Amino acid sequence: MEVRNANTKAEKTFEKIYSQIKYLPSLPSVVVTILQKLNDPQSSVQDLAKALSYEQSLASRVLKLANSAYYGFPRKVDTLTKAVTIIGYNSIRNIVLVTNLFDSLEQKKQARTLNRMYFWQHSLGCGAAAEVIGTKLGFKNGEEIFLAGLLHDIGKVVLDAFLHDKYKMVFEHTQEHDLLLLEAEKEILGASHAEFGRMLAESWNLPHSLSAAIGYHHEPEKGEKHFTLAGLVHIGDILVRALEIGNGGDNHIPAIDHQTWAALNLQPAMIESIISDFEEKLVQVQSFLPDDLSSQPVSSSF
Repeated sequence: MEVRNANTKAEKTFEKIYSQIKYLPSLPSVVVTILQKLNDPQSSVQDLAKALSYEQSLASRVLKLANSAYYGFPRKVDTLTKAVTIIGYNSIRNIVLVTNLFDSLEQKKQARTLNRMYFWQHSLGCGAAAEVIGTKLGFKNGEEIFLAGLLHDIGKVVLDAFLHDKYKMVFEHTQEHDLLLLEAEKEILGASHAEFGRMLAESWNLPHSLSAAIGYHHEPEKGEKHFTLAGLVHIGDILVRALEIGNGGDNHIPAIDHQTWAALNLQPAMIESIISDFEEKLVQVQSFLPDDLSSQPVSSSF
């Protein structure tokens, strides 16, 4: 009877949140136009730059990123056309989607259980760590790996935004019983932030690889053909927790999935080099922080 009640509770919670996720604010018309330009093979760099110019916040972010240490361009980038050329269409698409995704959730959220600054630092650190590990292992899709790490905990923002009072109970349960946030979510809500994050990614039509990495970063083997990306995010998440970069909501470090470690062929001798490169990458990715947090250094929260 208890198991049946628990399952019913989980289903009701899941349906309640999902019904609200379906009614996320639609993308602004100017953003739709930008995405259309990105998807149009006949569209030129000039066409895209012009579309971006109508959305000041996106235009500013694109210029800021083009001039950041992440891209390392030797001269100042002062036009959107140059910025688009340097960053590339795929990265522009990611910036557009991620910016609007977070903006929509921030507008919904009245109160916050998550410490926003520590959450962003943890997410940014995970993206940087996953990309560094992927590069060390010879994977070429560094920007996709970084984005997957950046978005891996988006489900926590969803829960904090759409089910704030209940999610506050999750945090209290985490502290009272000394649990991983993931464990407390399952006990209180019947499902985890990873599952809700995957739903959100799918509702926003993000690439399947990103949806899988978000949904299965705690259980990479379930990512199936996207196992590698989910695995890199899994290892990156654990690394930044161990290094105390920001805070994802609890003070524990999950156990490493041994199947993932073995499949990626990570060697203990690589860790020192990974950490060294990670520290450098962390400085480079500062520009991905929201504008109101960008003056805060990415560092340990303790």
